[in-house]
Amino acid sequence: MNINRLIFPGFWFGKSDKEEALKLARLGVGGFCLYNGSTQEVKDLIEELRANSPHRLLICCDYEYGLGRWHKDAPLLASNISVGASDREDLSYKKGYLTAIQARALGVDWVFAPVVDLAQEPNNPIVNTRSFGANPKKVASLAKSFMIGLEDGGCLNTLKHFPGHGSTTIDSHLAMPVLEKDFNLLEEEDLLPYRLLITKADSIMVGHLNIPHLDDKLPASFSKKVIQNYLRKEMRYKGLIITDALVMKAIGPLDPIDAFTAGADILLCPSEPLTLLEQLKEVVKGNPIRAQEAISQQEKLISKLSLMQPIPCRTEEPCKKLNKDIAENCLVQKGSFNLKKGDKVFYLEAETYPGKEYRAKTFINELKKQGIKVEPYTPKVNKEKVIIATYSNYAAFSGQINFNQEQTKLLQKIINENKETALISYGSPFVDKDLKNLTSFIMAGSAGEEFEKATADLILNNLQAKGKMPF
Repeated sequence: MNINRLIFPGFWFGKSDKEEALKLARLGVGGFCLYNGSTQEVKDLIEELRANSPHRLLICCDYEYGLGRWHKDAPLLASNISVGASDREDLSYKKGYLTAIQARALGVDWVFAPVVDLAQEPNNPIVNTRSFGANPKKVASLAKSFMIGLEDGGCLNTLKHFPGHGSTTIDSHLAMPVLEKDFNLLEEEDLLPYRLLITKADSIMVGHLNIPHLDDKLPASFSKKVIQNYLRKEMRYKGLIITDALVMKAIGPLDPIDAFTAGADILLCPSEPLTLLEQLKEVVKGNPIRAQEAISQQEKLISKLSLMQPIPCRTEEPCKKLNKDIAENCLVQKGSFNLKKGDKVFYLEAETYPGKEYRAKTFINELKKQGIKVEPYTPKVNKEKVIIATYSNYAAFSGQINFNQEQTKLLQKIINENKETALISYGSPFVDKDLKNLTSFIMAGSAGEEFEKATADLILNNLQAKGKMPF
């Protein structure tokens, strides 16, 4: 029994030491979670890691938005919030399937998705567009379709972040969130997707958050009450349990070893994996059965993978088609704002104003093609029509989502001083929450050419807003 398999180090291209990673592979860690890099770099590294490992390595990635979430030369898929707004299970399936077949083409076995956290808290800085919505049953149905797609494409899945991160207001990459819901409400809301999907889960990722009604002392990822008493015994989950990344600041001085003794089968991305390997030896001596049980969970997943027959696919075309289908079905519009040939509109992007280097080039070009005069917004005179675009989205370790007070004040001034103002969000669906008197708010929920074209078509009356806010 190689107890080193209990550890899955992280590898960040451009930051991590490749020689150390190869050493860890030779020592027999169970797998790696990879971040950044080009698709070719990922493929090459996986081949080297596997060539140096004494057993079958499991390679994992956080492909919540397809491979483009981490690799710039790979296609980025629509966010879950866009899929949720479309309420189309077939599109969620296709997202899972395309993610899986492209992941397996690189050598990635295991996708840490879907996120089943609920989008219930507008100020949550880390869930937001990663969620399918706020309704637990709809979240579960869309997540189920995604999971079936992953399996058909040849990848393992992970439900996360147990027991539910959606109603918190703190980024666990920075500090420890606290979920203050009472137990009955947890059961009705956050825990319901897990109950509905638990038999289909290859693994469950336990989050770094405090839930006083489950354990008033320890975070879920370090809690026997949460992992063993609740997830294993009460919910009768028999699959693999993995921690959230142990480099996150939420865990503070807690010892990663304690997550293993609490019931986690894999310790993900510890900050000092070589040190942790030494610590594990002493702990496992006193409880070899527990270590064997954890390793047997990996063996089950490896056996499942051996039966999967993924179809390699590297082309972007299916991804573009999927994004187009989602974009044309997910748009949500509050109010009305339209343009016709010959109209003039003044444009700005909230994150870069007063800068004029625009991200939404496809959107602007589509308007110009239809005879719309698009000019940079300047505050000198009142305008008839103004469009504000925003890409506000979650970012790990930022602790920020939506507009800050300064941005809100500036944008409200622009809204007040002009006749008609539309706000288009290619990110957060909650970004309009503190703005008053908008003529229209359009939620796309995802960035990319297909979503920019769809929003342009909507404003030009060439497309209807078919989506519904999934909360």
